[in-house]
Amino acid sequence: MLTVRPDTSLDPELLAAIVREQGTPTYVYDARILDAGVRRWIEAVGDPTAICYAVKANYNLGVLARLASHGIGFEASTVGEMARTLAAGVQAGRIVLGGVPKPAEAVAEGVRRGLDLVVLQAQHEVEAAVRAGDSLEGPPARVGLRVRPGIRAGAHPSLETGRADAKFGFGPAEIPATWAALAGAKGVEPTTLAFHLGSGLDSFEPYEGAIDVLLGLAQELASAGHRVRELDLGGGLGVAYDGTGTDLEPADLVRIVRERLKGTDLAVRYEPGRSIAARAGTLVTRVLYRRERDGHPALVCDGGFTDFGRYSLYGAQHRIEPLEGTLEGSDTVEVLGPTCESGDKLGTDRPLHGVRPGDLLAVRDVGAYGFVMASNYNARPRPAEILVDAEGWKVVRERETLEDLWRGETVD
Repeated sequence: MLTVRPDTSLDPELLAAIVREQGTPTYVYDARILDAGVRRWIEAVGDPTAICYAVKANYNLGVLARLASHGIGFEASTVGEMARTLAAGVQAGRIVLGGVPKPAEAVAEGVRRGLDLVVLQAQHEVEAAVRAGDSLEGPPARVGLRVRPGIRAGAHPSLETGRADAKFGFGPAEIPATWAALAGAKGVEPTTLAFHLGSGLDSFEPYEGAIDVLLGLAQELASAGHRVRELDLGGGLGVAYDGTGTDLEPADLVRIVRERLKGTDLAVRYEPGRSIAARAGTLVTRVLYRRERDGHPALVCDGGFTDFGRYSLYGAQHRIEPLEGTLEGSDTVEVLGPTCESGDKLGTDRPLHGVRPGDLLAVRDVGAYGFVMASNYNARPRPAEILVDAEGWKVVRERETLEDLWRGETVD
Protein backbone atom coordinates (compact mmCIF):
# COMPACT_ATOMS: atom_id res chain seq x y z
CA MET A 1 0.00 0.00 0.00
CA LEU A 2 1.40 3.38 -1.05
CA THR A 3 1.76 5.90 1.77
CA VAL A 4 0.49 9.42 1.09
CA ARG A 5 2.24 12.44 2.58
CA PRO A 6 0.00 15.28 3.84
CA ASP A 7 1.22 17.55 1.03
CA THR A 8 0.54 15.04 -1.76
CA SER A 9 -2.57 15.27 -3.94
CA LEU A 10 -4.24 12.39 -5.71
CA ASP A 11 -1.68 12.33 -8.47
CA PRO A 12 -1.46 9.78 -11.30
CA GLU A 13 1.12 7.63 -9.52
CA LEU A 14 -1.07 7.19 -6.46
CA LEU A 15 -4.25 6.53 -8.43
CA ALA A 16 -2.49 4.01 -10.67
CA ALA A 17 -1.12 2.23 -7.61
CA ILE A 18 -4.58 1.98 -6.05
CA VAL A 19 -6.25 0.51 -9.13
CA ARG A 20 -3.44 -1.97 -9.70
CA GLU A 21 -4.69 -3.57 -6.51
CA GLN A 22 -8.40 -2.68 -6.65
CA GLY A 23 -9.17 -2.79 -10.37
CA THR A 24 -11.33 -0.40 -12.37
CA PRO A 25 -13.62 1.46 -12.35
CA THR A 26 -12.91 2.75 -8.82
CA TYR A 27 -13.85 5.87 -6.87
CA VAL A 28 -11.07 7.50 -4.86
CA TYR A 29 -11.76 10.25 -2.30
CA ASP A 30 -9.17 12.64 -0.85
CA ALA A 31 -9.91 13.16 2.85
CA ARG A 32 -7.88 16.34 2.94
CA ILE A 33 -10.05 17.94 0.26
CA LEU A 34 -13.14 16.91 2.24
CA ASP A 35 -11.61 18.57 5.30
CA ALA A 36 -10.82 21.72 3.35
CA GLY A 37 -14.37 21.88 2.00
CA VAL A 38 -15.84 21.69 5.49
CA ARG A 39 -13.39 24.26 6.85
CA ARG A 40 -14.39 26.76 4.15
CA TRP A 41 -17.95 26.56 5.40
CA ILE A 42 -17.03 26.69 9.09
CA GLU A 43 -14.83 29.74 8.53
CA ALA A 44 -17.68 31.44 6.68
CA VAL A 45 -20.52 30.54 9.06
CA GLY A 46 -18.68 30.36 12.38
CA ASP A 47 -20.91 27.78 14.06
CA PRO A 48 -20.30 24.21 12.79
CA THR A 49 -23.75 23.10 13.98
CA ALA A 50 -25.37 25.59 11.57
CA ILE A 51 -23.89 23.59 8.67
CA CYS A 52 -25.93 20.52 7.74
CA TYR A 53 -24.08 18.47 5.12
CA ALA A 54 -26.49 17.15 2.47
CA VAL A 55 -26.06 13.41 2.94
CA LYS A 56 -27.45 12.62 -0.51
CA ALA A 57 -24.32 14.08 -2.14
CA ASN A 58 -22.09 11.27 -0.85
CA TYR A 59 -23.21 8.94 1.92
CA ASN A 60 -20.30 6.55 2.13
CA LEU A 61 -19.87 5.77 5.83
CA GLY A 62 -16.16 6.61 5.74
CA VAL A 63 -16.91 9.99 4.18
CA LEU A 64 -19.69 10.73 6.69
CA ALA A 65 -17.47 9.82 9.63
CA ARG A 66 -14.70 12.07 8.33
CA LEU A 67 -17.09 15.01 7.96
CA ALA A 68 -18.64 14.35 11.37
CA SER A 69 -15.23 14.82 13.02
CA HIS A 70 -15.58 18.54 12.27
CA GLY A 71 -18.66 18.87 14.48
CA ILE A 72 -21.10 19.77 11.70
CA GLY A 73 -24.71 18.64 11.35
CA PHE A 74 -26.24 16.49 8.62
CA GLU A 75 -29.33 16.80 6.44
CA ALA A 76 -30.87 13.45 5.51
CA SER A 77 -33.55 13.36 2.83
CA THR A 78 -34.83 9.89 3.69
CA VAL A 79 -34.95 7.39 6.53
CA GLY A 80 -32.26 5.45 4.67
CA GLU A 81 -29.94 8.46 4.67
CA MET A 82 -30.76 9.03 8.33
CA ALA A 83 -29.91 5.40 9.12
CA ARG A 84 -26.61 5.63 7.23
CA THR A 85 -25.67 8.79 9.12
CA LEU A 86 -26.47 7.14 12.45
CA ALA A 87 -24.43 4.10 11.36
CA ALA A 88 -21.47 6.43 10.75
CA GLY A 89 -21.57 7.37 14.44
CA VAL A 90 -23.46 10.66 14.21
CA GLN A 91 -25.85 11.38 17.09
CA ALA A 92 -29.53 11.87 16.26
CA GLY A 93 -29.45 15.39 17.67
CA ARG A 94 -27.12 16.45 14.84
CA ILE A 95 -29.43 15.24 12.04
CA VAL A 96 -32.16 17.09 10.12
CA LEU A 97 -34.73 14.99 8.26
CA GLY A 98 -35.22 17.11 5.16
CA GLY A 99 -38.22 18.32 3.27
CA VAL A 100 -38.68 15.81 0.45
CA PRO A 101 -41.81 13.65 0.02
CA LYS A 102 -41.89 11.17 2.89
CA PRO A 103 -44.32 8.45 3.97
CA ALA A 104 -46.02 8.99 7.30
CA GLU A 105 -43.89 6.25 8.88
CA ALA A 106 -40.70 8.14 8.01
CA VAL A 107 -41.98 11.34 9.61
CA ALA A 108 -42.97 9.44 12.74
CA GLU A 109 -39.55 7.78 12.89
CA GLY A 110 -37.86 11.16 12.70
CA VAL A 111 -40.03 12.57 15.47
CA ARG A 112 -39.45 9.56 17.74
CA ARG A 113 -35.69 9.53 17.12
CA GLY A 114 -35.21 12.96 18.64
CA LEU A 115 -33.66 14.51 15.55
CA ASP A 116 -32.53 18.11 15.58
CA LEU A 117 -35.31 19.02 13.14
CA VAL A 118 -37.94 17.33 10.98
CA VAL A 119 -38.91 19.39 7.92
CA LEU A 120 -42.47 18.79 6.71
CA GLN A 121 -43.55 19.47 3.14
CA ALA A 122 -47.10 18.11 2.75
CA GLN A 123 -50.28 17.93 4.81
CA HIS A 124 -50.06 14.19 5.45
CA GLU A 125 -46.58 14.75 6.92
CA VAL A 126 -47.95 17.41 9.27
CA GLU A 127 -50.65 15.01 10.44
CA ALA A 128 -48.10 12.23 10.93
CA ALA A 129 -45.84 14.51 12.98
CA VAL A 130 -48.71 15.56 15.22
CA ARG A 131 -49.76 11.94 15.79
CA ALA A 132 -46.20 10.88 16.61
CA GLY A 133 -45.75 13.89 18.88
CA ASP A 134 -48.84 13.00 20.89
CA SER A 135 -47.07 9.91 22.24
CA LEU A 136 -43.77 11.64 23.05
CA GLU A 137 -42.54 11.94 26.58
CA GLY A 138 -40.23 14.83 27.30
CA PRO A 139 -39.66 17.96 25.18
CA PRO A 140 -41.60 18.40 21.93
CA ALA A 141 -40.01 17.55 18.60
CA ARG A 142 -38.75 20.53 16.59
CA VAL A 143 -40.37 20.72 13.17
CA GLY A 144 -40.17 23.06 10.20
CA LEU A 145 -42.18 23.75 7.05
CA ARG A 146 -40.70 23.66 3.58
CA VAL A 147 -41.89 26.59 1.49
CA ARG A 148 -42.18 26.55 -2.28
CA PRO A 149 -40.94 30.12 -2.91
CA GLY A 150 -41.60 30.24 -6.65
CA ILE A 151 -37.98 30.99 -7.54
CA ARG A 152 -36.19 29.83 -10.69
CA ALA A 153 -32.65 28.91 -9.73
CA GLY A 154 -31.06 28.72 -13.17
CA ALA A 155 -29.83 25.16 -12.62
CA HIS A 156 -30.58 22.18 -14.87
CA PRO A 157 -34.40 21.92 -15.06
CA SER A 158 -34.33 18.50 -13.39
CA LEU A 159 -32.45 20.02 -10.45
CA GLU A 160 -34.60 23.10 -9.82
CA THR A 161 -36.70 22.44 -6.72
CA GLY A 162 -38.01 25.85 -5.64
CA ARG A 163 -40.25 26.73 -8.59
CA ALA A 164 -43.92 27.51 -8.06
CA ASP A 165 -44.79 24.24 -9.85
CA ALA A 166 -42.26 22.10 -7.94
CA LYS A 167 -43.51 18.90 -6.33
CA PHE A 168 -41.94 19.90 -3.00
CA GLY A 169 -43.29 21.96 -0.14
CA PHE A 170 -46.17 24.26 0.74
CA GLY A 171 -47.16 27.32 -1.21
CA PRO A 172 -46.71 30.54 0.79
CA ALA A 173 -50.47 30.95 1.22
CA GLU A 174 -50.67 27.57 2.99
CA ILE A 175 -48.07 28.38 5.65
CA PRO A 176 -50.04 30.46 8.22
CA ALA A 177 -52.80 27.88 8.79
CA THR A 178 -50.36 24.96 8.75
CA TRP A 179 -48.03 26.66 11.24
CA ALA A 180 -50.98 27.46 13.53
CA ALA A 181 -52.07 23.80 13.49
CA LEU A 182 -48.59 22.68 14.52
CA ALA A 183 -48.38 25.37 17.21
CA GLY A 184 -51.56 24.05 18.76
CA ALA A 185 -50.35 20.44 18.87
CA LYS A 186 -49.01 18.79 22.01
CA GLY A 187 -45.77 17.06 21.06
CA VAL A 188 -44.29 19.19 18.27
CA GLU A 189 -42.89 22.71 18.18
CA PRO A 190 -42.73 24.60 14.87
CA THR A 191 -39.48 26.58 14.77
CA THR A 192 -38.28 26.78 11.18
CA LEU A 193 -39.16 27.93 7.70
CA ALA A 194 -37.16 26.15 5.00
CA PHE A 195 -36.63 26.20 1.28
CA HIS A 196 -34.55 24.26 -1.22
CA LEU A 197 -33.85 25.97 -4.52
CA GLY A 198 -31.98 23.28 -6.41
CA SER A 199 -28.59 21.74 -6.89
CA GLY A 200 -25.54 23.27 -8.50
CA LEU A 201 -26.57 26.94 -8.35
CA ASP A 202 -24.25 29.31 -10.20
CA SER A 203 -25.62 32.57 -8.76
CA PHE A 204 -26.61 33.94 -5.34
CA GLU A 205 -29.57 35.87 -6.72
CA PRO A 206 -32.11 33.03 -6.21
CA TYR A 207 -31.22 32.93 -2.50
CA GLU A 208 -32.02 36.62 -2.12
CA GLY A 209 -35.48 36.27 -3.63
CA ALA A 210 -36.29 33.13 -1.64
CA ILE A 211 -35.10 34.66 1.65
CA ASP A 212 -37.41 37.61 1.04
CA VAL A 213 -40.33 35.17 0.70
CA LEU A 214 -39.46 33.55 4.04
CA LEU A 215 -39.00 36.92 5.73
CA GLY A 216 -42.45 37.98 4.59
CA LEU A 217 -43.95 34.80 5.98
CA ALA A 218 -42.08 35.19 9.28
CA GLN A 219 -43.51 38.69 9.65
CA GLU A 220 -47.01 37.46 8.82
CA LEU A 221 -46.71 34.70 11.40
CA ALA A 222 -45.38 37.14 14.00
CA SER A 223 -48.42 39.36 13.50
CA ALA A 224 -50.56 36.31 14.35
CA GLY A 225 -48.59 35.64 17.54
CA HIS A 226 -46.23 32.96 16.22
CA ARG A 227 -42.45 33.08 16.35
CA VAL A 228 -40.19 31.74 13.63
CA ARG A 229 -36.82 30.95 15.20
CA GLU A 230 -34.72 30.01 12.18
CA LEU A 231 -34.46 29.71 8.43
CA ASP A 232 -33.13 26.58 6.76
CA LEU A 233 -31.57 27.55 3.42
CA GLY A 234 -31.28 24.61 1.08
CA GLY A 235 -29.73 24.68 -2.37
CA GLY A 236 -26.24 23.61 -3.31
CA LEU A 237 -23.52 25.94 -4.56
CA GLY A 238 -22.30 25.00 -8.01
CA VAL A 239 -18.89 23.63 -8.97
CA ALA A 240 -17.07 24.61 -12.17
CA TYR A 241 -16.61 21.02 -13.29
CA ASP A 242 -15.14 21.74 -16.70
CA GLY A 243 -12.28 23.79 -15.26
CA THR A 244 -13.21 27.00 -17.10
CA GLY A 245 -14.79 28.91 -14.19
CA THR A 246 -14.56 29.36 -10.44
CA ASP A 247 -16.65 27.85 -7.68
CA LEU A 248 -19.04 30.00 -5.65
CA GLU A 249 -17.64 30.80 -2.20
CA PRO A 250 -19.59 30.04 1.01
CA ALA A 251 -18.32 33.29 2.55
CA ASP A 252 -20.02 35.30 -0.20
CA LEU A 253 -23.34 33.54 0.40
CA VAL A 254 -23.12 34.02 4.17
CA ARG A 255 -22.39 37.72 3.73
CA ILE A 256 -25.46 38.13 1.49
CA VAL A 257 -27.68 36.21 3.92
CA ARG A 258 -26.55 38.24 6.91
CA GLU A 259 -27.18 41.47 5.06
CA ARG A 260 -30.66 40.27 4.12
CA LEU A 261 -31.47 39.29 7.72
CA LYS A 262 -30.03 42.39 9.36
CA GLY A 263 -32.32 43.60 12.13
CA THR A 264 -33.86 40.18 12.79
CA ASP A 265 -33.05 37.57 15.44
CA LEU A 266 -33.43 34.65 13.03
CA ALA A 267 -30.91 31.85 13.20
CA VAL A 268 -29.79 30.30 9.91
CA ARG A 269 -28.71 26.85 8.87
CA TYR A 270 -27.14 25.89 5.56
CA GLU A 271 -27.25 22.58 3.64
CA PRO A 272 -24.08 22.29 1.52
CA GLY A 273 -23.23 19.00 -0.15
CA ARG A 274 -21.67 19.38 -3.58
CA SER A 275 -19.42 22.27 -2.51
CA ILE A 276 -17.93 20.10 0.24
CA ALA A 277 -17.58 16.74 -1.47
CA ALA A 278 -17.33 17.21 -5.24
CA ARG A 279 -13.68 18.20 -5.53
CA ALA A 280 -12.60 15.33 -3.28
CA GLY A 281 -13.53 12.53 -5.68
CA THR A 282 -11.91 10.91 -8.73
CA LEU A 283 -13.25 8.01 -10.77
CA VAL A 284 -10.52 5.92 -12.38
CA THR A 285 -11.51 3.95 -15.47
CA ARG A 286 -9.56 1.97 -18.05
CA VAL A 287 -9.78 2.42 -21.81
CA LEU A 288 -10.94 -0.80 -23.48
CA TYR A 289 -10.44 0.30 -27.09
CA ARG A 290 -10.54 3.20 -29.55
CA ARG A 291 -12.95 3.46 -32.43
CA GLU A 292 -14.22 5.89 -35.02
CA ARG A 293 -17.76 7.08 -34.34
CA ASP A 294 -19.34 9.03 -37.21
CA GLY A 295 -15.90 10.13 -38.27
CA HIS A 296 -14.89 11.21 -34.78
CA PRO A 297 -12.51 9.28 -32.52
CA ALA A 298 -13.94 7.76 -29.35
CA LEU A 299 -12.57 5.93 -26.33
CA VAL A 300 -14.68 3.09 -24.93
CA CYS A 301 -13.99 2.55 -21.23
CA ASP A 302 -14.88 0.00 -18.57
CA GLY A 303 -16.61 2.76 -16.56
CA GLY A 304 -19.79 4.38 -17.79
CA PHE A 305 -23.09 5.88 -16.79
CA THR A 306 -23.92 3.03 -14.42
CA ASP A 307 -20.89 4.17 -12.41
CA PHE A 308 -21.08 7.92 -13.00
CA GLY A 309 -24.19 9.25 -14.71
CA ARG A 310 -23.89 13.04 -14.55
CA TYR A 311 -23.01 13.54 -18.22
CA SER A 312 -25.78 11.23 -19.42
CA LEU A 313 -28.34 12.79 -17.07
CA TYR A 314 -27.39 16.46 -17.10
CA GLY A 315 -24.76 16.97 -19.79
CA ALA A 316 -22.18 17.76 -17.09
CA GLN A 317 -18.68 17.98 -18.58
CA HIS A 318 -16.12 16.90 -16.00
CA ARG A 319 -12.38 17.13 -16.49
CA ILE A 320 -11.05 13.81 -17.78
CA GLU A 321 -7.29 13.37 -17.59
CA PRO A 322 -4.97 10.53 -18.62
CA LEU A 323 -2.96 8.81 -15.93
CA GLU A 324 -0.78 7.24 -18.61
CA GLY A 325 0.04 8.03 -22.20
CA THR A 326 0.68 11.38 -23.84
CA LEU A 327 -1.60 14.07 -25.25
CA GLU A 328 -0.43 14.03 -28.85
CA GLY A 329 -2.34 16.04 -31.43
CA SER A 330 -5.04 18.62 -30.97
CA ASP A 331 -8.28 16.84 -31.86
CA THR A 332 -10.74 15.71 -29.21
CA VAL A 333 -12.55 12.47 -28.47
CA GLU A 334 -15.75 11.19 -26.96
CA VAL A 335 -15.43 9.07 -23.81
CA LEU A 336 -18.00 6.28 -23.88
CA GLY A 337 -19.13 3.66 -21.41
CA PRO A 338 -19.57 -0.07 -22.01
CA THR A 339 -23.33 -0.58 -21.60
CA CYS A 340 -25.93 -1.22 -24.28
CA GLU A 341 -27.11 2.42 -24.32
CA SER A 342 -25.93 4.84 -27.00
CA GLY A 343 -26.23 7.63 -24.44
CA ASP A 344 -23.72 5.97 -22.13
CA LYS A 345 -21.03 8.66 -22.05
CA LEU A 346 -18.61 10.12 -19.54
CA GLY A 347 -17.89 13.19 -21.69
CA THR A 348 -17.50 14.63 -25.16
CA ASP A 349 -14.88 16.80 -26.85
CA ARG A 350 -12.19 15.75 -24.41
CA PRO A 351 -8.53 16.45 -25.40
CA LEU A 352 -7.35 12.85 -25.10
CA HIS A 353 -6.01 12.21 -28.59
CA GLY A 354 -2.88 10.34 -27.49
CA VAL A 355 -4.62 7.91 -25.11
CA ARG A 356 -4.28 4.23 -26.02
CA PRO A 357 -6.23 1.06 -25.17
CA GLY A 358 -5.30 -0.07 -21.67
CA ASP A 359 -4.52 3.46 -20.46
CA LEU A 360 -6.15 4.80 -17.31
CA LEU A 361 -8.34 7.90 -17.23
CA ALA A 362 -9.23 10.02 -14.20
CA VAL A 363 -12.67 11.62 -14.19
CA ARG A 364 -12.22 14.47 -11.74
CA ASP A 365 -14.48 16.17 -9.16
CA VAL A 366 -16.91 13.26 -8.80
CA GLY A 367 -17.11 13.22 -4.99
CA ALA A 368 -20.73 14.43 -5.05
CA TYR A 369 -23.61 12.72 -6.85
CA GLY A 370 -21.28 10.07 -8.20
CA PHE A 371 -21.43 6.67 -6.55
CA VAL A 372 -24.72 7.54 -4.83
CA MET A 373 -26.38 7.56 -8.27
CA ALA A 374 -24.66 4.42 -9.54
CA SER A 375 -26.81 1.49 -10.62
CA ASN A 376 -26.63 -2.20 -11.48
CA TYR A 377 -28.07 -1.73 -14.96
CA ASN A 378 -26.86 -4.45 -17.35
CA ALA A 379 -26.14 -6.46 -14.19
CA ARG A 380 -22.91 -4.53 -13.61
CA PRO A 381 -21.42 -4.62 -10.09
CA ARG A 382 -20.90 -1.16 -8.62
CA PRO A 383 -17.33 0.13 -8.12
CA ALA A 384 -15.15 0.09 -5.04
CA GLU A 385 -14.71 3.28 -3.01
CA ILE A 386 -11.33 4.28 -1.55
CA LEU A 387 -10.53 6.98 1.02
CA VAL A 388 -7.05 8.51 1.04
CA ASP A 389 -5.67 10.39 4.04
CA ALA A 390 -2.27 11.27 5.48
CA GLU A 391 -1.81 7.67 6.69
CA GLY A 392 -2.38 6.04 3.32
CA TRP A 393 -5.48 4.63 1.66
CA LYS A 394 -8.20 2.22 2.66
CA VAL A 395 -11.20 0.55 1.09
CA VAL A 396 -14.35 2.18 2.46
CA ARG A 397 -16.66 0.16 0.22
CA GLU A 398 -15.71 -3.11 -1.41
CA ARG A 399 -16.43 -3.62 -5.09
CA GLU A 400 -19.64 -5.54 -5.57
CA THR A 401 -19.32 -9.13 -6.73
CA LEU A 402 -21.51 -10.91 -9.24
CA GLU A 403 -23.13 -12.80 -6.36
CA ASP A 404 -24.09 -9.47 -4.76
CA LEU A 405 -26.26 -8.77 -7.80
CA TRP A 406 -28.80 -11.45 -6.89
CA ARG A 407 -28.36 -11.52 -3.13
CA GLY A 408 -31.78 -11.80 -1.48
CA GLU A 409 -33.48 -13.12 -4.60
CA THR A 410 -34.99 -16.57 -4.99
CA VAL A 411 -36.10 -18.84 -7.82
CA ASP A 412 -38.68 -20.65 -5.72
